[in-house]
Amino acid sequence: MNKFRVTHQDGNARVAELKTAHGIIETPFFMPAATKATGKIITTDDYQSLGIEVSTSALIANALILSLQPGASTIAKAGGLHRFMNFPGVIFTDCGGFQMSRSIFDTKSRKGIHFRNPYDNSKVVLTPKKIMEIELDLGSDVAMMLDDMSGWGATREEAERAMTNTHRWGEESLKHHRALKQNHRHHQQLLFGIVQGNFYPDLREQSAKFINTLDFDGIAIGGVAIGEPKEEMYRAVDAALPHLTQIKPRYVMGVGSPEELLELIGRGIDCFDSVYPSQVARHHTLFTSNGKISIDRKEYQHDFTPIDEGCQCHTCQHYTKAYLYHLCKVKEPIAKRLKTIHNLYFIQRLMNDAREAIKGKRFLQFKDEFVERWKG
Repeated sequence: MNKFRVTHQDGNARVAELKTAHGIIETPFFMPAATKATGKIITTDDYQSLGIEVSTSALIANALILSLQPGASTIAKAGGLHRFMNFPGVIFTDCGGFQMSRSIFDTKSRKGIHFRNPYDNSKVVLTPKKIMEIELDLGSDVAMMLDDMSGWGATREEAERAMTNTHRWGEESLKHHRALKQNHRHHQQLLFGIVQGNFYPDLREQSAKFINTLDFDGIAIGGVAIGEPKEEMYRAVDAALPHLTQIKPRYVMGVGSPEELLELIGRGIDCFDSVYPSQVARHHTLFTSNGKISIDRKEYQHDFTPIDEGCQCHTCQHYTKAYLYHLCKVKEPIAKRLKTIHNLYFIQRLMNDAREAIKGKRFLQFKDEFVERWKG
C-alpha cells in the first residue's frame, strides 16, 4: 500500500489515508499540541478519551524542546515517545523552527541555529543532522525537517535569507534522515518538508516549487498563523498550493480555528496543528455549534445546560455552564481541564463531520452552513 492514498474528493477537499508506523490515519485531521509530551492541564489519557476514533487521533510534540528536557536518549530508553507519553495514536514531531523567533536563540548560520539551553545555559548548535538524530531517537511517526521561519513583518531580505536556509536545510535533513534510518530501529518514520517564504507570494511560489522537487513523504506550509491578518495567511497558502503535488499529504502548520480549518480543507489541505483550541479554552472561550461563548460571563451563572446541546464530550455529559462559570470565578485549576477537553472534542468532531461531508459530496454546503451558524 502507498504511504498516502486519496479515497474521496469533493472539489479540492479530499479524504485520504496516511500510513504510519502506528497505523493508518484518515485525513483531514487536526493535531492538538503536546509540545512537552503532554498538553497543558490535560493528559494523554484525556486525549484518548475525547470520544474520537484512534484511527483519526494524532498529536504533535516538539523534538527540540524534548531534546533539552528530558532528553532524546531518556525517551529512547523508555521505548520511544509513544510509550513514554502513553499515547497509541500517530505522533508528529516538529523540529523547533517556530521557536527560532524566541529569545533563547542567539544566531543562525548556514549550518544551523546557535542558542543556549534554557535549562542549564549550555551552548547548543542545532543542525539538520542533529534534529534528524533527535527525531529518530524519539521514534515519532512523522518528523519535520529543520526549517528557518521568518516572523510576521519580516523584510523581503530577511524572508529570502530564511527561505534560502530552509531550502539548504531541507536537502540536508533529507540526506541525513535517509542515512540514519539505515542503521536505526525507527526505520518507518516519515519525513515532511516545509515551505517558507513569509508573506511574499513570489517567495512562497519559489519555496513550494523547490521543496516539491525533494523526495519528502509530505509537505507542510509553515510560517503562517503567526499574527498576520487572516487574508494574508490565505494568500500565502494560495501562493504555494498550486506548486505542491497532490499525491502527498499537505499540511498547514499552526491553524486551529474552526472557520479557518474548514476554509483550508476546502482548498485541499490534509492536516493541521495548533495550540489555539486549548489556549482559548484556558481563557474562558468555548466553542459551540452556534459560535463562541465566554463562559466567565455572568449570564451563565444560572444556566444549567451543557456548553453545547448534543455534544458528547466528557464535560458536556457531566457538567453545566453554571458549574463551569462557578469554577472559573473561584479560579479552580480543574476548570481549565474541563474547558480544554470540550474545545478539543469540538474540533475533532468538526474534522469527522468534514470527512463525512466530503465522502457525501456535500462539503461546500456543510462548510457554508457551519460558518453561517458560527458567525451567527
